[in-house]
Parts: sequence; C-alpha cells; structure tokens
Amino acid sequence: MAIVAKQKYTQEKIDKLLDYLNLYKDKNQSIDYEILVDGFKAVRRTSDPEMFNIYDNFVTPESKVIEVLFYTGTSNNNDKYIFTLQEEPKEQGLSGIEIDNRIQEGIEREKRNWEFDDLRKKNKELKEEIDELENEIEKLEKDKLELQAKESPLKGILGEVGSTFVESLIRRNPRLLAKIPGGDTLAGLIEEDNREKELEGEDEQTEVSFKPKSSAKTVLSEEDQYAITFVKQLKSSFTKSEFDSVLEILEQFAIHKQNIETTLETLKNTSHD
Repeated sequence: MAIVAKQKYTQEKIDKLLDYLNLYKDKNQSIDYEILVDGFKAVRRTSDPEMFNIYDNFVTPESKVIEVLFYTGTSNNNDKYIFTLQEEPKEQGLSGIEIDNRIQEGIEREKRNWEFDDLRKKNKELKEEIDELENEIEKLEKDKLELQAKESPLKGILGEVGSTFVESLIRRNPRLLAKIPGGDTLAGLIEEDNREKELEGEDEQTEVSFKPKSSAKTVLSEEDQYAITFVKQLKSSFTKSEFDSVLEILEQFAIHKQNIETTLETLKNTSHD
C-alpha cells in the first residue's frame, strides 16, 4: 500500500531522502523517484541521485508544497512524501456577534415554521366549519322543499274557495296524490275516509258547486270571487279529464317553479311552429 507522508519542510528531512537514494544506488538497487514543486515536475522520473537537488531551482518564496515520489520497481506505484513550505491557514472561528446572528436566524426560522403550521391548522378548521354550514344549508333547503310539498301550493293562487275545490277534486280522485312525493299515505287516508262516509250514509257531493247556497250568509272576499271566476274559466276551457290534468300540472309547477320558464318557452315555440 502506498505511503503518503505529509510534514513541514526542513532541509534536513529532504537531505535524508537523498541519502536514502544514494545508499540503494551504492548497493546497485537504484530507486526511481520524481520531485514536484506546487504540482510542477521539477525533477522528472529518474534513478540518478545527482539530479535530486535540481528541484531547488524551482522553489520560490511563494512556493507552498514539495512532493517527493519513490516508485516501486518499474511500476507506477509509489510512496509520496509531501513537505509544506508555508503554514496552512487556520479556520477562523466565529465571532460572538456572528454566533448571536446565527442563533437569531435559527429562532426566526423556527418561529416562521410555527406560524405557518398554526395558519394551516386554522385554515383546516375554517374549511371544516364551512363544510358544516353548507351541509346545514342543504338540509334546510331540503326541509323547505318538503314543507312546500306538504302544503297546498295552489292555495296561494286560488284562494280559500279555490283550494277547497281542489281538495274536493282530490277527495274524488285520491290517485292524484300518489304522484306527489309523500302523497301515498295521504291518498290512503282520504280513501279510507271516503269509505267511512259512504258507510255512514252521508251524501257526498260529487261535483263542486261554486255558487254559495241561498241560505248561507258567508260573504266572499274579492280574492275568493276572483278564484271562483278563475276556476270557472279554466273548467269551461277543458273537458273534465283535461281539467284534472291541468290542475295536476299547476300543482307540479307550484312545487317545481324552476320548470315554469322552460315549459313556457317550449309551448311558445310549439305555437310558432
């Protein structure tokens, strides 16, 4: 294994290497050597000890290192002796101010990391709150639609008397309720009520009269009168089957108001055609 020896330069140490070369030459066992000054081959590979001191011609006050290589036989394997001509610069220690600055930088960096983690945590919590609010709004909208479906949407359009007419129509045709969300149960109750009234011998009125009885002292409001007129006009324009369908369409529009404009445009385009 090659030897690499690094030490401070002295003339005595260099001279000992030269003595070593002369010794082996006297024993007819010359050693190839080479000398470099700051990487420059001042003495190229040779076994002649007399050329050893030629290196000194290339040493200057600026020179930093001298390398002496002793080769093993004719191979390139060698032992290297490195002599430094100048003191190697020592690492400058950090001043107290520099140390304080680095400590402060580390503190500031950790503080920023902590603030970022805190903001990220708060952002996550806010997102969760927003999701909860959106779910609550969605539930309230759903409850609102269910309430609207349970009420009689036509009551606000036809007034009390008009809605009474629709109630009578549904009582005579409970199958219409089956087409309304949640109407199956109500339809069954109405059919059961109808059967009970038939058993009791009550004389059910099969057609709705929009004329108040002469004996009744009920005073109809302007809204009720308008509702009666409106229903009469509708009824006179359709057959009984068609009129039942029109009422069912109105019921659906009252529940799904978003479909009114689309249907109206479709009907307009159809009439143009």
